[in-house]
Amino acid sequence: METKIKIQNLTKFYGKQRGIENLSLEIYSGEIFGFLGPNGAGKTTTIRCMMNILLPTTGEIWINGSKVERKNPKLRENIGYIAEAGILPTGYTANDFLTYIESMRGTPSTRREELIKRFDLPAKKKIGELSKGNKQKVSIIAAFMHDPDVLILDEPTSGLDPLLQQETYDLILDAKSRGKTIFFSSHNLAEVQRICDRVGIVRDGHLISVVDVDSLNKEVSRVLEVTLRAPNNDQLQTFGDKLLELEENRARILVPQSDSIDSYLEVLIPMKPEEIVFPPASLEDYFLQFYKGQEEGAK
Repeated sequence: METKIKIQNLTKFYGKQRGIENLSLEIYSGEIFGFLGPNGAGKTTTIRCMMNILLPTTGEIWINGSKVERKNPKLRENIGYIAEAGILPTGYTANDFLTYIESMRGTPSTRREELIKRFDLPAKKKIGELSKGNKQKVSIIAAFMHDPDVLILDEPTSGLDPLLQQETYDLILDAKSRGKTIFFSSHNLAEVQRICDRVGIVRDGHLISVVDVDSLNKEVSRVLEVTLRAPNNDQLQTFGDKLLELEENRARILVPQSDSIDSYLEVLIPMKPEEIVFPPASLEDYFLQFYKGQEEGAK
């Protein structure tokens, strides 16, 4: 597989405040790579360094074989970018803004009209008159209209209704099928699991895990969900650190891959549960249990 994005020992400090530290990643052609972490973890700093908006304190980034640096003004010609909560010029019409982006890139926008129709964008309206969802459509079209080889998407479905979210997923998956590389940052763990091939998780400025989404069921602990007919907190507390959540008569219990579900049922069945659900492993479970373990280890 061809490496399309390479990040090596990326570190960015704002004075004494840490943004990201010693991050190294390789992302390949035809891959959708999810990038997750809570607010302040370093996601936006990483993306801004990738887009040459910020200069790293140390470390290097290559995209499409070119080093990301100030003296490489043509770097963005083959990159599509959606910024989180991007601020668009309100006085421009959507069409005028897309024309401006096209002229700045210096590359033809072969898919512009197709995407305007696909997303039903009122392109003659001023951006300041558009709804949040329509403004997001402008950002999506601007990122995809020149059919770039690399797409860096920060919360691309923000503000979109479910139908338009699905349209955006289809657009991203089509790009992947044609060998494009997508770096995808989102707070929506379900959508990340749905479309990404691998996921990297950052915490406190450090990359703490990279997981193959297809291997979640093999590598990730699962969560058992139980609803009792009446609260029974004392007995549920016997699960100790594996008790992830407890609210009245409902509980979520961590089941590590090394454990048999039978031993959990032996404890729960005498409590006469109303319902027991043991769904497949999810990225959300992985994310939450990983952070829970990190927080407990720091105490």
